[in-house]
This record gives sequence, structure tokens and C-alpha cells, in this order.
Amino acid sequence: MSVPASTAPQGQKDFMTRLSEWCLRYVPDSMVFVLALSVVVFFMAWGLTPSGPLKIVDHWLQGFWALLTFAMQMCVLMITGYVVADSKPVKAILRKIAQMPQTPVQAIIMFTAIVSVLWWIHWGIGMMAGIMLGRQIAVFQKGKGLHYTALVACAYTATVACNGPSMAAPLLMATPGHFMEKAIGVIPLSYTVFDPRLLVMNLILICTVPIIMALLLPKKNVVEIDDQLAASFVDVEEPAEDRSKLTPAQRWDRSPWLMTIIGLAGLYWAIKFFVTKGITNLDLNTLNFTFLIIGMLLHRTPLAFLESVKRATGTVYGVIIQFPFYAGIFGMINYSGLAKVIAGWFIAISTAQTYPWIVFVYSAILNFFVPSGGSKYVIEAPYIIPAAQQLGANIHMVINAYTNGDLVTNLLQPFWALPILGAFKVTFRDILPFSMIVFVWSFIIISGAYLLFMH
Repeated sequence: MSVPASTAPQGQKDFMTRLSEWCLRYVPDSMVFVLALSVVVFFMAWGLTPSGPLKIVDHWLQGFWALLTFAMQMCVLMITGYVVADSKPVKAILRKIAQMPQTPVQAIIMFTAIVSVLWWIHWGIGMMAGIMLGRQIAVFQKGKGLHYTALVACAYTATVACNGPSMAAPLLMATPGHFMEKAIGVIPLSYTVFDPRLLVMNLILICTVPIIMALLLPKKNVVEIDDQLAASFVDVEEPAEDRSKLTPAQRWDRSPWLMTIIGLAGLYWAIKFFVTKGITNLDLNTLNFTFLIIGMLLHRTPLAFLESVKRATGTVYGVIIQFPFYAGIFGMINYSGLAKVIAGWFIAISTAQTYPWIVFVYSAILNFFVPSGGSKYVIEAPYIIPAAQQLGANIHMVINAYTNGDLVTNLLQPFWALPILGAFKVTFRDILPFSMIVFVWSFIIISGAYLLFMH
């Protein structure tokens, strides 16, 4: 399914189509990036530091297994978000919400705003809930003139506002034992994602992006979801199971008692944590534990829970195999002295006031070619953080700027959009005309915030 040429000016359509086709044709899989980046960093360390080639290989191996804990934490983060959104109670709530809007404009504004907030709370939930809610809205709005690819674009453009408590960089810095702890200590989320200035900027994006998406809705040549695709989005009720034929083992698999006991114990601990310490003291382990427990309680039985986990594990294979290579790159940068060299480059072009914005732009450009989220932070932190320290820049805002850079150029390349595109059966070029305009708006808002207030 694609949008007719008449839905956008021809020149604009041609440019966006070419950009999308370029991404899909020339931007390879993330595994290719990490291997290529390993080679580039090796030669940079060899040419710019006193370390010889064999010593750099030693540095590579020295870092290779240093981030296994972080890799496991990121896998659990992705899985728990999926599992919560994949539960029957959440799906039932989303179905009810999908029936609320009466017009396409109402549907677009409501959908984008809700998904933006969910992306901010937990990006895994935001992605999965966006898919599930969007598919339901497409079905319920059929016949009312809702442009289908505009709806899909909303599910993805909402990511630009998700610099919240589930983002890898600030969460990692808030977790004791992280790889930069000796240099900067542990930084609570109250100094990063819960900084009032960042919250205001996110609120502006959450309020304005839905309006922009509503204004971009085509008035003519509207292409709704087709009948066959809409039929595939309708949930089919599973037949009731004859429990009299189950074995004792199968009964235990379907029993809610153990899940309820463990879940309530975990829920008690999580509530106590948030009451006594507050959400601003959240770290990666606590967030993962909280959503793991919520997922257990929502699915109720071990069988339902594990089936959802099985579906979720397909999203983490890249993290499992690629994180050691990113850790190896970290080893070459950190132990060879290359981090000091690159930090010097940043210091030469920055002041304490402009540095967070420069990190934002740098991270945005690099993310276009290395769209790897938290794993890329492992590469950048060894030089962007020391540079901030030498300049006297606000390290907390530098961490936020890194994340915002990642988020804004996600709108221009298809890496993180692939699960959404697959679920809705569209191509990246279908949503790019919408996400491009949101990119321009978001870049202006975020740049203004960092240059004027967040430094």
C-alpha cells in the first residue's frame, strides 16, 4: 500500500521517496555497521595513538566482554515492555480506546498523543501499544476517511518525544556499577530525564506533534485500509479449552496461583521503592523488575507469560550478538588513548554553553548511520563525557542531548521502524513524507531548547 502522488507536492514526494529508497538500498543491517565501525576505530587508534596493532587487539579483547550485564539489562528492558503491551488486559483497554474517536482528525490526535506518552514511559510499551492500538483504530475508522499511512506514521513519529525513564543512556548512568562510574559517579534520573527543562521540551513535542500530524492528513485521494488487511487485524476469539483432558503438568502451566503469589510479592517491593525513594531514583534494574512483575500479573499464568516472552525474544537477537562488539570498540577507544584524542576535537569547537547542542547534532548525524540506541552510547561516552568535564559543560544535559540526537534522526531512517512497518504492512517510503516534516519541526524545537535553556 502506498500514498497516491497527489497527496503531496510532486517535488517533495520525489525527494522523500528518493531519500527513503536510498536508506533502504544503501543502509545495511546494524551488524554490518558494528563490524565496519570496529575496523574504522582500529585504524584510528593505530594512527592517532602510540598503541601498535597487536596492542589494540588486546584492548579490543579487554573490552569485549565488559558489558554483558548491560546487554542483559537491555534485553530484559525490551522483552518486559513487549510482554506488558502483549497482555490481554492491555489489549482490551486499547480496543476500547480505539472506539472513542469519531472522526479521522480526532483519531490522529488521540492516537499520536497516547502513543507519545507511552513511548516516554517505556519505549517497548510505546512501540507495541502503538502497533496494537493503531491496528484497532484503522479497523474502527474504516469508512470514515482515515488515511491509513498517516495513521502508521503517527505510531513512529511519536518516538521523538520518548526521552524518558526507559532511555538507555540516562538509565545506565543511574545504575550503580556502570562502566563510567569512576569518571562521573552515579547520576540519578532527577538530573537527566526528570530535569524540568527536558520535561517541558518533551511536553511541547507531545502537544504539537499530534497537531502537526492532523494538519498533514490528506483532504483528497484518501487511501483507507483495504478490506483484506482490516480483516487480518480483527482479533479472533480462542475456543475455550477442555480442562478435564489436561494432565497435572498442564494444569500447573495454566494455574495463576504461583504467578499471583510471586507477582504480588514483587509488586509490594516495587510500590515500597517508589513510595520511599521516588521515581527519580529509578535505575535500570528497578525499571526492569517493575515491568517484569507487571507482565507476570497481567498474563496471570506461566503458559501465557512464557508464550508472550517467546514472541518478544525475536526483538533482542541483535542486542545479544552485537553488544560484545560494541564493548570491544569501547575497549579500543578507552584503553588506547583514542578517547582523549577525540575529546580534544570536541573541546576545540565547543564552549560550555554550546557543547550539549553540539553533542545533540553529532549524535543525530552518527545515529543516521549507526542506529543502535544504547549500544552507541558505549562508544561515544568515553570521549563526550571527558570533553564535557574539561569544558565545564553540564554533563546531565550532555546525556540528554545524546538521547535526543538519537531520537530525532530515527525519523529519517527505517531501522527502528521495521517492527511497525511489518505489523502494518507498509514501506518506509509510505510514512517518510510525514516523519520528515516532524523531523524538521522537532529539530527546531530541540535545538532551540539546548541553545537557549538546556546548557
